[in-house]
Amino acid sequence: MSAETTYAWDPQRTPDPLGPLLRALGTEYPITEGRKKGAVVMEFVADANPGELTVQMQDASAVIHYDRPTRAARAVGALLAGLVEPGETYREHLPFETFGIMLDCSRNAVMTVEHLKLWLRRAALLGYNMAMLYTEQTYELPGEDYFGYLRGRYTADELCWIDEYAAALGVEMIGCIQTLGHLEQTLRWPAYHNVRDTDSVLLVDEDATYELIEKMIAHFAKCFGGRRIHVGMDETHDLGRGKFLDRFGYQRGFDIFNRHLGRVVTICKRHGLEPMIWSDMYFRMGSATGAYYEKEAQIPKDVIEKIPSEVQLVYWDYYHEDEQSYLDMIARHKALGSEPIMASGVWTWGRDLWYDHARTQAKVGPCIRACTQAGLKEFFFTLWGDDGAYCQFDSALAGLAWGAELAYRGEDLDEDALARRFAGICGADYQPVIDLAEINTTPQPAPHYQTSDQRSQVKGFARSGPVLWDDPLLGIYYKSCKLGDETFWGRQVEHYCDLLGRVGGYADTTEPIDLAHGVSLLRVLIAKVRVHVELDRAYAARDAVALKRVQQEVPVVIDAIDEVMASFRRQWYRRNKTFGFETIQIRLGALRARYLELAERLGELIAGKIDCIAELDEAPPTAGVAKLNWRNLAGGGIV
Repeated sequence: MSAETTYAWDPQRTPDPLGPLLRALGTEYPITEGRKKGAVVMEFVADANPGELTVQMQDASAVIHYDRPTRAARAVGALLAGLVEPGETYREHLPFETFGIMLDCSRNAVMTVEHLKLWLRRAALLGYNMAMLYTEQTYELPGEDYFGYLRGRYTADELCWIDEYAAALGVEMIGCIQTLGHLEQTLRWPAYHNVRDTDSVLLVDEDATYELIEKMIAHFAKCFGGRRIHVGMDETHDLGRGKFLDRFGYQRGFDIFNRHLGRVVTICKRHGLEPMIWSDMYFRMGSATGAYYEKEAQIPKDVIEKIPSEVQLVYWDYYHEDEQSYLDMIARHKALGSEPIMASGVWTWGRDLWYDHARTQAKVGPCIRACTQAGLKEFFFTLWGDDGAYCQFDSALAGLAWGAELAYRGEDLDEDALARRFAGICGADYQPVIDLAEINTTPQPAPHYQTSDQRSQVKGFARSGPVLWDDPLLGIYYKSCKLGDETFWGRQVEHYCDLLGRVGGYADTTEPIDLAHGVSLLRVLIAKVRVHVELDRAYAARDAVALKRVQQEVPVVIDAIDEVMASFRRQWYRRNKTFGFETIQIRLGALRARYLELAERLGELIAGKIDCIAELDEAPPTAGVAKLNWRNLAGGGIV
């Protein structure tokens, strides 16, 4: 079928649950209610085996057999993509009952309701049937004026609208909050000092803590029609070591955690909700090193017996590249008493400015295969926004399309069919989005570079975020990457230039995915690295002529920063609420000021007013940066 084909459905012959779904899709796609001349009529039959869908096209009709609305929606997506050939049976199968996504709305970027609706339509057509909005405190809470203050928090009405819209599409919305840790943005306010154990962790056994948590849970019980809620509780490394320690003395972390979880579960039951939590703290507390995936970790029997039976454990793992690691951890979760929910990742974090396709492919494939082998029934992809949500999130739709294709088609995944599905559902070319993902890599990693940040196991890959944020005078990331490999950055510029040659033709494409922003990012990275490389050579030789050339190149970098500031602003406001963008502006504005400082210092050096630039004289004794975030790269001692 051609891209202009219209698909019609008869409300008298279509099962009731699909009416709202098809009407919602019809606001954007060529799907019309009632018969229309020249349209292909879709007929829906709810008789497929669990997880299966088939589509049969004959003349001017398409018969869709499905088990759940999510499979009917994916079948419609296949039609919109032109993947169903007349006279043939199109067939797919999903091994999971729940197949979902989780969007991080707590790291500056809070997606607008309208843009989220767009994402939900695409998710439904790709075959997803669950969605979470990770909201640590980016939602309003009645009577708590500082909860989500200045964060772009969702109002109660907005959450209700989102839930109703998702339900129409056959997507289960699950509240995804925090009820123990990761609450530093709330606990920074004096209004919450009475419930603060440490800077990020709530004070266990304090009645006011549970009054606050009850408000959180009651709020989502009211706003969302579904009866499941994710209450978080991950990465609480300093649990019981702040005000709790002062008040109650030392207690075993397992005991504090289980006691708190028990009270949270009781609150959930009181409001008719079924809780789930991230599972990592059980394994971390049983590890001598605090690691999540340590095989030697021991969870005492008495702790396992006290894990509330009503809570589901979510096993998150975005890092392993072998099936056995996942299978081992799934077995260890089952040993705790229940089948876990699997949370994998479509990489929008890891210090990258664009969706990271290579990382996603490397981790997700073995994860899905292991989960299928282990018979897990629930699986979802997380899309995190660590360090400021500066990744171009819409680019990750390519990752969701790829992940869905892998889940539904397995080894039969066809890249050409995937590209057609992406074009039909997302309205964009798949290849340039995937090409731009190469902004995160380099052809030949620097063998001497390491990072102690286990979440960014880059081993020489020049992560695009750190290249952007790296200070031009301090050169923290620049110096570390080239230590022991003086050719590293020259190769990186060549890589960026080659990539720009492939995607530069999209410099005016701002919708539906802002490829122009990707082009602007490439331009600023090229300009930055070129100046770094030339400055290195010129300063080492104290070559006044070459130093002057570097000084004259500084305005080129500043122009590129200004261009990327504009493209950041454009794509940010297209999809997000305004709050949070100030972080991007502060960072880019500071970077611009530092280049002006570089030009001034070079002028003083050339004129003989100073005899050195102290920042350039500093060199790291060993390679490596503790953590590749903006704070560690923009200055030597930002507090």
